[in-house]
Amino acid sequence: MLCLLGGCSNTPTSYETGIKNLEEKNYTEAIGNFQDAVKEEDHTVESWRGIGVAWTEQKVYDKAQEAFETALGLVRSSDQAMEKDLYLYLADAQYHQEDYEGCLETCNTLLEGSREKDGYFLRGSAYLHLKEYSQAEEDFSRVIEGSEDYQDYLDIFMVYRECGLNADGSGYLEQAAEIRPGDGEDYYHRGRVYYYLGDYENAENDLKEAVERDYPMAQIYLGKLYFAAGDREKAREAYEQCMDTEELKAEACNGMAYCSIQEEDYESALSYVQEGQKEEDSEEQPALLFNEIVIYEKMADYDSAKEKLREYLELYPGDIDAVRENYLLETR
Repeated sequence: MLCLLGGCSNTPTSYETGIKNLEEKNYTEAIGNFQDAVKEEDHTVESWRGIGVAWTEQKVYDKAQEAFETALGLVRSSDQAMEKDLYLYLADAQYHQEDYEGCLETCNTLLEGSREKDGYFLRGSAYLHLKEYSQAEEDFSRVIEGSEDYQDYLDIFMVYRECGLNADGSGYLEQAAEIRPGDGEDYYHRGRVYYYLGDYENAENDLKEAVERDYPMAQIYLGKLYFAAGDREKAREAYEQCMDTEELKAEACNGMAYCSIQEEDYESALSYVQEGQKEEDSEEQPALLFNEIVIYEKMADYDSAKEKLREYLELYPGDIDAVRENYLLETR
């Protein structure tokens, strides 16, 4: 009775609905929810952050930057955790827009009051793109100082690779290879390290060990390894062993599609990517959707390719490669 008299409601607020949609990767809906929450002055800073995160996930980094800057202008100076989080997101948005000077400035502000590892990584990455090699190395040394996390070394290598400096980045992989693995996940990551070093024999051994230690993701990477080595038969075998595992099926379907594309069996490739799209694996969906476009192009079905590309851009409007692809298709 008291609840009825007081007008109680279980209806979620716009902010709560936005959080739910963000968690479920419904980014367009989440942005609308958070915008409503801002108008309602409910969790204003958090809502602007949510808008920025949703735009980031859609690779629309200029709008993400605007949202994070707005949130930073509103956040209380006493809320240091939120401020640090927003600076990291802002630096990431600037980095992805190739605004390396802006990224440096943001990271400098962040690192004035924090020894945040991600801040050093972003600043080091910006320095590397600006060809400030010694500063980059100094920041990266802070990232890996005392680290036994293979991913730290892999992330740094990927930045060097992005800059066309594979040989320089390989030194970080060699350091990672010296870390002694413990469980299946460690063997998986060290297998990836060897993979990027081009040491396929050790990569295969570690990935197989990871599978033996019940880390199934390593089976997917075995497929990638065999595909890179030019052994499509073994690659198919590796991917086929993942088809009955729910959390791996989408990526396995994509791997099988790659094999079929190499064999110019486009009908088979198309069936694999469409089967993979049925799985609830949002991580793999962009690749599956984009590969569907590529396959239609290879089949010379340009109308279907254009239609699928329009659908893709509605979901991922900030994907520069897709925007370029759209231009090419429209000018055919």
